[in-house]
Amino acid sequence: MKKWNKLFKLKNGQLYWKESRGRQTAGSLAGTNHGDGYKTVRIDGKAVYVHRIVKEMSTGKRVKGFVDHRDRSRSNNKPKNLRTTTRSQNNKNRKSWTRKK
Repeated sequence: MKKWNKLFKLKNGQLYWKESRGRQTAGSLAGTNHGDGYKTVRIDGKAVYVHRIVKEMSTGKRVKGFVDHRDRSRSNNKPKNLRTTTRSQNNKNRKSWTRKK
């Protein structure tokens, strides 16, 4: 979590860059929106989900397992809305879908 605290400032579930990196300027909102509703940031060439970083920064511990959004809103990354779950708990919180015929 030291790495996250060095790179980001956490405010109301949003991450802000602490220093400029490439095209990102210090103080700008961190994360790229994807079509699936999640935000990611690139760190050392790897995409990392913003909600995982927020959870780790807010608890001060490394997350083992999955991070689930309580209200199912993928854009709501406020610490109160995030919880650590197992795979089966995470799957139970998914929207059900129906097959088109």
